[in-house]
Amino acid sequence: MKLSVNMETGLWQDFKAHETGNFPQLVSAIEGIPYEAALKFLRSKLFDSPEHLFDISSIRVELQKPAKHNAVSEIFSSFSKFDLNHSDPTSMTDRLARKFILSRKLHKFDFYIAKNGRYSNRLIIPYAYGDSEPFYFQARNLSVLGTKYLNPSREVTGVKSSDILFPYKEDADYIFMTEGPLDAISLQLNGLNATCTQGSNLSVSQAEKLKDKQIVFAYDNDEAGREGVVQARNMMLTKNKNHFMVAKLPEGIKDWNELHVRCTKSVEFKSCITNGLQAVDFSYEVTEALD
Repeated sequence: MKLSVNMETGLWQDFKAHETGNFPQLVSAIEGIPYEAALKFLRSKLFDSPEHLFDISSIRVELQKPAKHNAVSEIFSSFSKFDLNHSDPTSMTDRLARKFILSRKLHKFDFYIAKNGRYSNRLIIPYAYGDSEPFYFQARNLSVLGTKYLNPSREVTGVKSSDILFPYKEDADYIFMTEGPLDAISLQLNGLNATCTQGSNLSVSQAEKLKDKQIVFAYDNDEAGREGVVQARNMMLTKNKNHFMVAKLPEGIKDWNELHVRCTKSVEFKSCITNGLQAVDFSYEVTEALD
């Protein structure tokens, strides 16, 4: 857990789990007790008068209670779909978004942008199946300042961000597992079924959703990625799943978007994957996709 606390609002953010909340919610998570029990616990530990904490929490805490429904679509309505052909050259956000998308060869994916509010000056990566409403999104910072990714909290989505998977073809027998959405998109643009786990750790919920798939680990070419493969493999073994492959990136290539940028054709991209595959039980369905 890596926490940052905003002293003005009293809210915290866990950069590793991509979650935010107030102090009672943090106590609830750490102690493993219900939200109301956490409030009662704090009243007994921190204040002589229970009413004192209630007066404070009635302002901040009530606003931070988990939503009863997924409110992502409500936030998403404030974003604008980004059109490379009609971007505004006078807008810094448009110029940065255009440069980001073209430099990463992601122009075939539908991105959105935010120009104001909490997600201002960020590229929005929607999580949606087909024409359905988005159920999640990641907001990628377009500048060098600030947090790289800013995501909707559990209070907005109704579930932990670590339990969410980037949209993939659920009827396919195999799945490439990446760390981030841009890597999953890069694989999908090359005709492969891919998802991402919002980081290098696979959660219990994600493992449950993928237990019937033939797994190909496609994490970043760094220490965190290598450790992530071990953690994910062990997690999948708890689901009695033992058919794994590891897609190893070519030497000097950090992630799958970088490989996508360097390859001129999908056949070249797939050839790099084939040459770097390691492990056992690589089935026909996956090899067919790479042909």
